[in-house]
Amino acid sequence: MTAVLERTAAPTTAHGGWWAKTVVAARYEYLMQVRRPAVWVVVIGLIGLRCAALFPPGFTSTTDHATLVADWANNFIQLCPIGVGAVLADRVRRESRLDLDDLLTSTPTGIGPRLWGKAIGAGAATITPVAVAWVGLLGYLIAQRGAGVIPVGLAAFAAIILPGLVFISACSVTIPHLTGPVLYRIGLFGYWIWGNMVGPRYGIPTPAGTPFEAIGEYPSGAWFHGFLLDARERGINPTGGEAVLSIAFLLLMALAALVITQLVLTKRSLS
Repeated sequence: MTAVLERTAAPTTAHGGWWAKTVVAARYEYLMQVRRPAVWVVVIGLIGLRCAALFPPGFTSTTDHATLVADWANNFIQLCPIGVGAVLADRVRRESRLDLDDLLTSTPTGIGPRLWGKAIGAGAATITPVAVAWVGLLGYLIAQRGAGVIPVGLAAFAAIILPGLVFISACSVTIPHLTGPVLYRIGLFGYWIWGNMVGPRYGIPTPAGTPFEAIGEYPSGAWFHGFLLDARERGINPTGGEAVLSIAFLLLMALAALVITQLVLTKRSLS
């Protein structure tokens, strides 16, 4: 049992401020998560599954670099957030399975730094396969189109792919504390399909095609002239301001999930 605790328990920091403790926890969580084969297999597998049937058809023949990388980004973001959320949700179950909850709560690190460190470190580790796959794609596009795709490729990753992944990562290290991992995974799958892939054409109320979706359609259309589906069905041609609103909404929801969960966990520890 001692050996298990040494391998799994987060390092403690008796001294140092909140941020120092969070950095220590984030580093530990990143190294633990990025080494898990399941993270790479699940996330890259879903990217490969979606990119096996690219949409919209024929977009790879466009001569506009911005449109090209935007439509590639749209294909990346279609399914991989489900994988990101699913593997991150397992962090809560893993700590409970090893009976580490009480041990971690009693460490000097504290609930806040451990929660935020987990969100930053484990979230970054789970997004790492997406970034690696994107860099590999850019390498291929550079060979085909030249170095001009680099700046728009990096910008597209930051604006189209990353906000939704940050949002899903934050939810996936917080909500399972309240619902349990299994129920969360079911809810995540349902939310992602309903809220991002079931457009208004189905006659079901959904945020798809609005600034409150997490799939990056607004930044893609407004800044990179990417293909629009659900927004176009709503008769919307996104503006730069709406794209900023879409990104800001996702980041604020991620922040809210962390703050609320920290309050709940702190209250639990005191009861």
